[in-house]
Amino acid sequence: MKNTFYLILFATISQCCFAQDYDPVAKGILDKLSNKTKQYSSIKTTFIYTMENNKENISESQKGVLLLKGEKYKLDISGQQIINNGTTLWTFIEDADEVQVSEPEYEEGTISPSNIFTIYESGFKYKFHKEETINGIVQQQINLYPENANEKAYHTIRLSIDKAKTQITSIRIIGKEGDDYIYTIEDFKTNLPVSDTDFQFDPAKYPDVEVIDLR
Repeated sequence: MKNTFYLILFATISQCCFAQDYDPVAKGILDKLSNKTKQYSSIKTTFIYTMENNKENISESQKGVLLLKGEKYKLDISGQQIINNGTTLWTFIEDADEVQVSEPEYEEGTISPSNIFTIYESGFKYKFHKEETINGIVQQQINLYPENANEKAYHTIRLSIDKAKTQITSIRIIGKEGDDYIYTIEDFKTNLPVSDTDFQFDPAKYPDVEVIDLR
């Protein structure tokens, strides 16, 4: 069974109702964010992933750690490791002592660990929402609306950006069915020394692991 977090992370959501144009204010903020993010050779972030459903009064949270370098990433969350070296994707489920091997899938407008900080760069219209101070930090909020709205299961992605640091502080995916998925950044480090071996699953470290090749 594919791991739940990975499916949610790549879930597609639907129907943008309002934004018809590209907001120049939002564009200026996003361009500045993009230029700064592209200067990083690597990113390591600790985050809280939360699923909220206010109708059902449900709120579930998990803590995760993401190491990112270009399209390569290693994601640790809820007893699972998801590793992508650009050509191969490993999903290691620790409790099952099982690793699934597949090919990475890339589709415009879908969220993955590799583009979570640059998702806005293609496939979206955008609009400045508001600026507010939260816990002493001035945050600029921008709504993203998928261009292919009918193919998505969400209608809006809301980015919150630290105005002073030009850094994403949270990402909220607002679903059509009342489910919101929120990524809240707790720690954000950049330009750490990483190597290609950091983005490889080493079965020698897990001699009893069952390898399931789905390619």
